[in-house]
Amino acid sequence: MSLSNKDDIQVSVCVVTYNQENYIAECLESLVTQQTSFKFEIIVGEDCSTDGTRAIVQQYVEQYPDLIVPLFYEENVGAVENVKRVYKAAKGKYIAHLDGDDMALPNKLQRQFNILEANPDCSICVHNMNAVDEDSQKMDRAFSLFEEEKYSLIDMYLINPFFIHSSKMFINKIDEYIDQLNVNALDIEVHIEQAKQGDIYFISECLGAYRQFVGVTYDNKLINPLIPRRIISTYENIEKSYFSLSEIIKVEFKYKYILLKYSFYYIRKFELVKSFKFFLKAVFSKI
Repeated sequence: MSLSNKDDIQVSVCVVTYNQENYIAECLESLVTQQTSFKFEIIVGEDCSTDGTRAIVQQYVEQYPDLIVPLFYEENVGAVENVKRVYKAAKGKYIAHLDGDDMALPNKLQRQFNILEANPDCSICVHNMNAVDEDSQKMDRAFSLFEEEKYSLIDMYLINPFFIHSSKMFINKIDEYIDQLNVNALDIEVHIEQAKQGDIYFISECLGAYRQFVGVTYDNKLINPLIPRRIISTYENIEKSYFSLSEIIKVEFKYKYILLKYSFYYIRKFELVKSFKFFLKAVFSKI
């Protein structure tokens, strides 16, 4: 859709990419072909890739100059800073996040926009996603099996993982939290800040595809050590004022369960010292 008047933009699709030359064209193609009743923009944060990603993005910019807004960095700024910059550049009432190796399916933007417009109590709308492999072949399962309904902040802690970042459209009220995000913040930390602003509407239909076995969470079948550290910080720094005592108890049990999973994982990897540390933390930790 042509954007002759950028003041009318309703949705800013924010794409973050780094060294994704094999996937970024498929990602952008899935966005430029979206049919909507409203104007939207596509902001691409290209984090100084060392492969051909930037050249591919530039080709799309030249082909869709009124639709795609490139942010070409002169040096690598990192994943979280890239997210901050594309969000800050967004002009839309809503922001849709998409990682550069994932894809939108037809009607994604229109469906999420309609739901957020009809549900002003919701700050986030997410949807189920198909898993695809490195060759974009659909795998045998979708990500989630949850019922289509509204969820709340407590579910961000109790259902982990809940949804894929690339499935999310949310209200553009980023000034309330964006500059406070940790430089190594995980997706869940961003989700929690946004869920403080309203409920989460989950669409059970698959409206996107996410690339499995690539990215920060997957590296030769090993857990990125950053993830346990940030998960610990997320649970131990929970803002208890948002929850009842019974909810806090439920979150604490979930936290202990996650720590035990890490402990068992490291047993299987024969890293017994790490396993024992997570086991002790699971037994004695409180939030």
